[in-house]
Amino acid sequence: MRTTAKYEVDALVQDLVAQFSAARLPMPVVVLYAQEDDPELDAEVRSVVRAVQEAQEGGGLPHRSVPHTAEGDPHENAIAVLDGLAKGPWARRGPSWYRGYPAPRSRLVAAIEAATRHVLDGATPATPTGPAGRPVDELVEAVLARLRDLHWRPEPRTAGREWQRLLSPVLNSTTLIGAFVLAALTSLLTQATWQLVAGVLLTAVAVLGATGWVRRNTAPLSWLGPASRWFATTTFLAASGRQAAAWSLWRPRMSWDVTQARAREVAGEILKAQLPDTPAPDRDRAQQFHLQLRTLALLEDLRRAHRSWAPDARGRKRRVPPVVFVPRADAGSGALRVLGAISDVRSRRSEQDPLLVLAAVAHADVAAWLEDGRPAPVGASAPVGAPAPGPRRGPYEDWVSDLRVRQAPSRGRALAWTLPVRLTRLQLQAGETTRLAPVPVGRSWWFLWSRWSVLLALVLVAAGAGLRVQQLSGQYCEARLVGSNPDAVWRTGPGGTRECVGVATGAVTFAGAGGIRLDGALPGAGAPGRTGADLGLRELEDAVRRENERVAALPDVRYVTVVYAGSLTTAAGQDGRALNSLKELAGVHLAQVRNNGGDPLKIKVLIANGRQDMYFQTEMVRRIVDLAARDRSIAGVVGLGRDTSDSGAALTLLQQAGLAVVSTTNSASYLAGDHVNYFGLAATDEEEAKALGLIVRALDVPPPDRWAAVLTRTPTPDDRYSPEHARYGSEMLAAAGYRLIGGRPLEYGLTSNGDPDYETALATTCRGEHPPAVLYLAGRADDVNQLMRRLADDKGCARPLTVLTGDDLTKAQFRTGGTAIAPQATLYYTALSDPAATARGSDLAETAASVLHLVPAAANPYEDDVFSDGSLALAYDATAALQAGAAKAGASQLTGTGSVMAALRAVQLNNRPTGTVDFRETRPLATGPQPGHGLQIIRVRRDAQGVPVVEPRCGRPAGETRELTDCPL
Repeated sequence: MRTTAKYEVDALVQDLVAQFSAARLPMPVVVLYAQEDDPELDAEVRSVVRAVQEAQEGGGLPHRSVPHTAEGDPHENAIAVLDGLAKGPWARRGPSWYRGYPAPRSRLVAAIEAATRHVLDGATPATPTGPAGRPVDELVEAVLARLRDLHWRPEPRTAGREWQRLLSPVLNSTTLIGAFVLAALTSLLTQATWQLVAGVLLTAVAVLGATGWVRRNTAPLSWLGPASRWFATTTFLAASGRQAAAWSLWRPRMSWDVTQARAREVAGEILKAQLPDTPAPDRDRAQQFHLQLRTLALLEDLRRAHRSWAPDARGRKRRVPPVVFVPRADAGSGALRVLGAISDVRSRRSEQDPLLVLAAVAHADVAAWLEDGRPAPVGASAPVGAPAPGPRRGPYEDWVSDLRVRQAPSRGRALAWTLPVRLTRLQLQAGETTRLAPVPVGRSWWFLWSRWSVLLALVLVAAGAGLRVQQLSGQYCEARLVGSNPDAVWRTGPGGTRECVGVATGAVTFAGAGGIRLDGALPGAGAPGRTGADLGLRELEDAVRRENERVAALPDVRYVTVVYAGSLTTAAGQDGRALNSLKELAGVHLAQVRNNGGDPLKIKVLIANGRQDMYFQTEMVRRIVDLAARDRSIAGVVGLGRDTSDSGAALTLLQQAGLAVVSTTNSASYLAGDHVNYFGLAATDEEEAKALGLIVRALDVPPPDRWAAVLTRTPTPDDRYSPEHARYGSEMLAAAGYRLIGGRPLEYGLTSNGDPDYETALATTCRGEHPPAVLYLAGRADDVNQLMRRLADDKGCARPLTVLTGDDLTKAQFRTGGTAIAPQATLYYTALSDPAATARGSDLAETAASVLHLVPAAANPYEDDVFSDGSLALAYDATAALQAGAAKAGASQLTGTGSVMAALRAVQLNNRPTGTVDFRETRPLATGPQPGHGLQIIRVRRDAQGVPVVEPRCGRPAGETRELTDCPL
């Protein structure tokens, strides 16, 4: 069947595009010519190229058409063809393919050409006759000087246009960048101070100015630019010049010297190609050099524009090759020279470029493509007709299979990259066929990858990351997008205050703004000069961290880690409730520094917080256990001084983890009997109630008047202390012959802000038939102040009254007026130690003065409120005891701490602030009271002037096992 040339050539082009899209195969220079030497047939060949080109006008194939130029120098015309292809734009319809082709390498060569043209065309006062007669070296230097004036650009660029290009996307609110800038400026102007606004504007002007200067003075031949690197390293110039290829990211001066030298060489060759007095052989060689360099720059620009693994995925977006249509290629227009240069350059280099050329050449000019004597495919026999017998092989398959051989010099094939297609008269003069269709160009999903999509993705990722960090910030005290600190988490207690619970590792801190100080007052609220007024939680945390870092920096160090667990944070307005734990932390740190000063086994300290009243004790303990699984240096826990309903569960978790607990102020009677890892320094509730029984028996109260009331908090999950104290207190009063008003302990609740509500309990106590002689408060120190105020105002309890309570009252502040005492009341409470009597032989005060600068003014420093309640001393001794047990067990961060629990039962420490710490007689899981707990009974009453007087009445230091038998009133 006879087919037309237009149809067959269009099918060939579509096949070539499909070959490129599928496998990025080499693209030839397709040369169409007529079989016979007939001008009419040559015109038909040209119409075939135009018809295929016109078919692409409505498609997405990037293409250019080379116009025919009859006048002028063929070499200049050839350079103009290449320059036009480099400048673009490439025709296309719609956004179906990637953005326009950049041509930095072609622009670089064009800049040298423009400078050369300026030197050749211009006459100056110094050279009125122009370039004629001037040495070539002088002209080359003039070209380089002009290049510097042009800033290595093909044409001058005004500063105004540069600023306009730089600022237009920033200040245009219709662009994504402009919208972000506008939003940022709006937020800045409405929320920031004028100093910040001025600073941001000045910084922006400086950055834009620096950017504009760099763009004007370095582009396109910047040291880091692609054109500079190509120009300095291409082997095309290395083969013809005296400057070796060299470029280095870290040696800009060397790279610039190579670029300058090569620019000098290229300028000299371009000058030789255009100077009239250049000898013909030299001019021909220079023109060939110039043409091939220009062609190489264009092909390299196109190759880089189709690079598959570029950051912008340009090669994956550009799925079809760029096509150049040359409807009339002849010698005068320079098109034949361009086609020859493309083939020559491709034969010299190993890189493959994507350019596809379809050219029409007159029959008389086609001999140059048949220098090897092989006949070109004729008519339908090879390129466009019926297939030959055997496997189907078209002209492209034949050309590709022979390409490597045809490039060999011995084959004599000068233009191996041309694919000649000979068209017969019958094909060219056949009737019209169906209308040619454009090459289909499919859209790739890679088009979604762009700077705008990346920017949008980054914005979404940043927004998502911000939301995620915000979400994590509500969960972890130290939140990060990746690797949040799991050792401390945020928890909200009954009062609605969010508090950090867990272990302070990393950058976690429990200290907030303000907070109670060691003197018991808020910052700025205490009397001047009081001991500990400048020490709060933040200062202690910093001191502990510094000591930990110092220990870690010691060479060949052996250490164990002690975890202090307490109630270091409180609800809003309840800062005073953290004072006891703050003092204990100070004692732990003092013991740490004292030990690290001379003992070979050093101590590191970690701080754990269970929230106010140890409400989240189990949560805190779980964090300690998880941390101990990762840190083998953790020897045990000091603190846990509050008995709550989950104290048993918390100790079980620690026992299962192999961690010993040396408790400071927890007076629960059942813990030592249920847990082998529990070692308590505090007398139990049972021991305290038994000691207070000495006071009750010493009261001269007739039997008919022996009525007593036991007031206890309504049981809550965070308080087991009150019910246990009430039970032992009731038993003690009954044994002393007292009857309970109401027949049982009277409960009182707490208001929403944590204050006790005694209305119902005191109505039963003070306004009943039998006024009490003894009032036993099985509550907390925080409840005493309100109780005393109510007793002072209640006429039913106006008679002399003895008030008894437990060791929690050591937190009260009678001397400072923070805790009141009713006029008719005499208060007796138990204390776990009396440092004023027991600590004089210890080094606690000396250590406190040297480490924390705690220097009380009193002659006996232990009478100061910082020391007198015993909290600091108990923590000091507990830390020393745990370290001693670790030392006996041979524990350290190197060997582990598995035997500390057993070794603690061999610890005996003498001359301690609380007396003697002796765990040798502490039996595991013993049901009876453990021996050796220190115990003091303190009396508080008003003197004649109404000032509370605090006096110890009787007691024993820690380590003594004798029973208290007498206690004066």
